[in-house]
This record gives sequence, C-alpha cells and structure tokens, in this order.
Amino acid sequence: MAKNKNKEELFNEDSFKGKLPEGTSPPNARELEVKILGSILIDNEVLDTIIQFFDKSYFYVPAHSMIYQAMINLEKKNEAIDASTLMEELKRMNKINDVGGADYIIHIADSVSSSANVELYARIVLEKYLLRKLIHITSEIQSQCLTANVNAFDLLNKTEHEILDVSESLSKKKVLPIEDVITDVIEELVRRYNEKNPIIGVPTGYEKLDELTSGFQKSELIIIAGRPSHGKTAFSMNIAKNAALKHGKKIAFFSLEMTTRELIVRLLSGELRIDGRKLKTGRLSPDEFKKLTVQYPKLKTKIFIDDTSDLSVLEIRAKARRLKKEYGIDMVIIDYLQLIRGDIKVERRDLEVAYVSHSLKALAKELDIPVVACAQLNRGLETRGKEKIPQLSDLRESGAIEQDADVVMFVYRPCMSEKPPNKEDTEEYQKFQRKANIFLRKQRNGPIDDFELVFNSEYATFDNKREEPVLRIPSEEDYQDSSVF
Repeated sequence: MAKNKNKEELFNEDSFKGKLPEGTSPPNARELEVKILGSILIDNEVLDTIIQFFDKSYFYVPAHSMIYQAMINLEKKNEAIDASTLMEELKRMNKINDVGGADYIIHIADSVSSSANVELYARIVLEKYLLRKLIHITSEIQSQCLTANVNAFDLLNKTEHEILDVSESLSKKKVLPIEDVITDVIEELVRRYNEKNPIIGVPTGYEKLDELTSGFQKSELIIIAGRPSHGKTAFSMNIAKNAALKHGKKIAFFSLEMTTRELIVRLLSGELRIDGRKLKTGRLSPDEFKKLTVQYPKLKTKIFIDDTSDLSVLEIRAKARRLKKEYGIDMVIIDYLQLIRGDIKVERRDLEVAYVSHSLKALAKELDIPVVACAQLNRGLETRGKEKIPQLSDLRESGAIEQDADVVMFVYRPCMSEKPPNKEDTEEYQKFQRKANIFLRKQRNGPIDDFELVFNSEYATFDNKREEPVLRIPSEEDYQDSSVF
C-alpha cells in the first residue's frame, strides 16, 4: 500500500513520526473506517447521510480515503457503487494498486452485513480525526515556540485560527424536514400570541425602532453607521444600557476606540443626568455628588466591556464565544467595524473590510444572537452639496457591509452639517441643536422608515422625542468637543 502524499490533510501514521512517545499510535478507528466503506457498498443511500458532515480527509488509512473519493466520483456520475464499479473507478484513477488491489475491495464488501450504524461509525472516525489534528497542531506550536525570533503574538493568532477551524468541523448543520421543526415554531408563535408582546428580540429602548424591528433579532447583523461625531458610539451605548438596565439583557461591548472608564462615565452621565464633563473633572455640586454615590449601584448591570484597541475578527469571535458559554450573552456590540483587523492578507482594504463584515454575520448566526457593529461613512457625504442625508452607498470602504447586514441604520444630526437658525437664544435653535435623525435604510425582514430622537450632548444620550427634557441651550463648546459624542 503506497504512502499518502498529503500527510497534512490526512494526519495518518506517517505524519506523526517523532511527535508521539515511542510505541504510541495516533488516535484512529481503522476497523470502523472499513465498516463505513462496506456500508456504502451494500447500501448506496447511506452515502447521502454521511456526506453532509464527513470528508475523505477524516480517514486515518490513506487507502480508505482514496476508496471514499472513488465512491464520491461514482455518486457524482450517478452510477451504482458496488465492488465492480468501484474497482473500475480506482483503475481509472490509477489507484487500484495503492489501495491493495481487488482483494482489499472484496474484503471491505464482506466486512459488514448491515448499514444501520454507519452514521455512528462516521462520527467516531471524525472524532479520532479531530484528536489527531489537535495533536498535530499542538506539536507544531511546540516546535515553533522553540524557534529563534518567533513572534509570540503572530503564533498565538495563528494557533487560535487553526483551533477554531477544528471546532468548525463539528458545526455543520443537518438539513431537517419541516415536520421535524414545525411544532417548535408553532409553540413559539403561540407563546408570543399569549404574551401580547410585540418585542420578540433584544429591546433597544427606542419606541419607533422597536416598533419597526420588534427588537434586534437573533442571528442578525445590525449596522449603525454615521460620520464622526454624529453619535454612533453614544447611540450604541444607549442601546446597550437600555437593554441591560430596563430588560435585564446581557451585552458584550467591544470598544476599539474608547476605554472602559470613558464608557462607564458615559453610562453614569446618561443614566444619572449629570453633565459628563463635570463627572470627568469632579466639579460636581453637593446634590450631584450625592446622586452619584447613592444611585450608581443600579448601573451594576451585565454589560461586559472589552476595550482592547487592536482586535482581530478571530479574537472577537473567541471572546464572544466564551462570554456566550459562561454568561449567556444576549447581544454583541462592536465599536467600530472598520477598526477590526482582518485575519487574512489582502491587497486592498475593501477586501479586508468585506472579510470582517462576513465574519461578523457568521458570528451572529453561530451564537444565535444579534451582532451590532458601528461603521464609518465615507467623506462623499460631506461633498454632496446641500443633500447630506446618508445613503447605503456611503458605507465606507466596502459594499459588502450592505450585503451582509440584515439591518442598516444611519445616525444623523443636522447641526453637524446644516446651517442653524439665525438666533441662538430661541427655542427653535435649541431644538435644532438637539435634533437627531435615525434613518432605517435596510431591514431584510421588516419595513424601513425614518424617525427623530433628541440628543443631549451633556449626557451623550439619545431620548425618545416625547421625553425631551427642558435643558439649557448647549454652548458652542459642546459641539467642538467631539469627546462628548
């Protein structure tokens, strides 16, 4: 039997020389591999069962991988798979001698009398393959750790990528008939009917937005986009606070731009209605100080903040997975998408952003929770003349963001780009300065619409319009200090 030419793919005995203690064999299930192939020979239909999750590389014995590939070839040609057709296909592939000749094919055909347990056999063989692959990866890590001038961070990132790929081998979902799942769907619809609650996702705290979206839905990628200083971070943080504080949701917030301390100050400022700059400087009145010390415990919510400034998609994915497993998080928010580092080498920035966007959508589906990502708009918005309303085409650096996203909304504050009323001491001027528009421009599973909120620069908060408080008129300094947005 010839040696396998693709050792890295199969992880067979040859590829483990020098990597295991003497006398130790890599994890394998040779006998079950034979039974899988024999089951296919006596019942071709079982191939349809295992092909959904099983690959030729999972075999430990190289000959078995070749035979399985020959079976796949016959299936593609819609030909029957039996000992005779299999031998002819192996001859066509010039592999008949490599697999042990006709005698070995006959041996396989005689190895089983029933195909009843083939799926169980296949999953055991898959498990052995995963163990071999992990041994191979960890052995390579050990070898590279002993290499001079190795970059530990690059090695860590590469290792995480490889181990996550191993876990993905188990994540392929089975195709199910409607009859197997319709009962669960009906039970869920009945529960919603009885509860009479239109918010079936994660509530945002904004009435019109919740009305349009029914809350942020599981498995959806939601993009909150805008130009700098229009309030993307403030809006996303307000959503996190509303969901956590008012509805008990657990939120993971990845901030690639602001520190945890800065975000906590924003939370305190917005919830306690204390000017953010006063909190930063400590120049509080006695009443404000008392409010801070008495009421801050109510903000001890399940918002998990990671302020690592240089995060890759893989790192976000790994951290989100861990938070989901340990705490059962209900939503992930990332500020912001274009700061995330891709894990692939590409020639153009837009391809890297496309990779990040696609990966975030995949993360939402994998964790079955909404993933919200802030995104920058390009400068074309500022050069369009009088028409400053954001459009989907303004999404910066990649049209893939629009394609991958289930929901896209824009945060727009007219006072940042439009001419204000002439008199600053009027109510009209005050309302103009506080006006904020949310343009819901894409929703894959619902309507689109625009609505207005009230932005309070002192607290970096967006309020439902009907809740507009009577506040002082913001000074010019408020709008020059971008740190409050």
